[in-house]
Amino acid sequence: MTAQWVNPGQRWRLLAPADAAVVDVPSRPFAVRRTAARVRAMPGNSAVILLDHRPASLRTRRIANASALRVDREYVALPSLRAAVVVVEDSGGSLTWTCRSLIAPPPGLTWAHGFVHAAVALLRRYPGLASRLAAGRIVIGRTA
Repeated sequence: MTAQWVNPGQRWRLLAPADAAVVDVPSRPFAVRRTAARVRAMPGNSAVILLDHRPASLRTRRIANASALRVDREYVALPSLRAAVVVVEDSGGSLTWTCRSLIAPPPGLTWAHGFVHAAVALLRRYPGLASRLAAGRIVIGRTA
């Protein structure tokens, strides 16, 4: 039997409790309200993982606040949750180290190399942008 985290879109499972309820945040209107209600309906002290695939989205924070979820950890998946190369904790020191040490333009680019190089240079200078612009956010917490 193969572990679930072996699949590229499931590697975030290494960071989460095995018994946690996984909640994918849909991209529909009123998704925050409906997802917060779903999390509030869970039994007390249940482990919950919120997954947000949308770029530049902070909906998981709004859901955690609206549902009284106690956030243990928050991660950012770079470049996206479905194709994560790096999953880093959403904190200043972790993002700074990741952007300055691990983020680099992919090899073999031709016409887009200048644009990608400029984007990487911008992330190295302002690592907080990685948190704001990433297309993947993982929040791990417990219900109240």
